[in-house]
Amino acid sequence: MSPTVEYCLSNVEEDVRCRLREVGADEHPCLEHCGICYARPFLVVDGTLRDGDDHEELLDGSRRETEDR
Repeated sequence: MSPTVEYCLSNVEEDVRCRLREVGADEHPCLEHCGICYARPFLVVDGTLRDGDDHEELLDGSRRETEDR
């Protein structure tokens, strides 16, 4: 089963949005995590906020966790 991934439009560049759409991520105008949104990339994966150096890393990490289950 794939994880539920959500992202904030203002936190993700267009090229990454395309990849997120391909994996079925949910796009939101705002996820109400503005402090972290301005500071660094983040995704909400299965209801848990995850932040990191870039969105690709976060997405790949969530996929690996799902495969390990």
